[in-house]
Amino acid sequence: MTLDYEFMGQDIPVLLRALPATITLTLWSMLVALLFAVACGAFILVRIPVLKQLVIVINTFIKGVPLVIQLLFCYYAVPIVAKGLDGFLGYHFDPRNPPYFPAAVLALGLNFGAYITDVVVSSVRAIDHGQIEAGKACGMRRREIIWHILLPQVVVVSIPDMGNYFIWLLKGTSVASLVGVAELLGTAKISASQNYDFLEAYLVAALLYWVVCVVAEWLLNLLYARLGKFNIKEDDAMQQFSFFFLSNQAKSKLRRKVSVIA
Repeated sequence: MTLDYEFMGQDIPVLLRALPATITLTLWSMLVALLFAVACGAFILVRIPVLKQLVIVINTFIKGVPLVIQLLFCYYAVPIVAKGLDGFLGYHFDPRNPPYFPAAVLALGLNFGAYITDVVVSSVRAIDHGQIEAGKACGMRRREIIWHILLPQVVVVSIPDMGNYFIWLLKGTSVASLVGVAELLGTAKISASQNYDFLEAYLVAALLYWVVCVVAEWLLNLLYARLGKFNIKEDDAMQQFSFFFLSNQAKSKLRRKVSVIA
């Protein structure tokens, strides 16, 4: 058996037209995953006994159930919810066009959000607690400590793991074809069904996935290299206080504190 290279060449533009849908699905799912992970991570870090255990159970359940089952659950549940909201705030449910794209976003977002929760929690715990104490000693409010000390460092520390999950999510969007979302793999199935050139269509889809993942990894490495200058170094006292992220008022307080200690 030989490959139909002519079909592969003709199939590339067809699959390229489905690439924006794959990227859109990835970005929306990543946004839902980040929001879910930040919320769950905050509940775990504040250590409210009942709430913390509930979040852990929910995350464990989501991570223990296959993604395909979660996708099919959302596939059947979201249209029911959408039908129940018919007429609410001007929303009109169209049974001929069920919201299967939001169902895929919800399933992917919650699934990957459960894993990203661990990244959020570990990134916050990786920050030296002495910096928080230093911020309090400088008279910074809790909001200023979170915004100017914790958040910038958490972003930098979590970029490598977040980048890996983003790439895994990009590849994971291929399961959305099971619920009728016309992303890259779903379009490859449709184009291959005309002449039964499934092997050729899947090879083209695999190459496009690979190229997109390589570009995404390169961009994430570039972002991490640019933000790497904000990493906290142990031998730099000013950086230990996240000096570059402080407001002008906090910087003045820090300078006075350091001058008094000296």
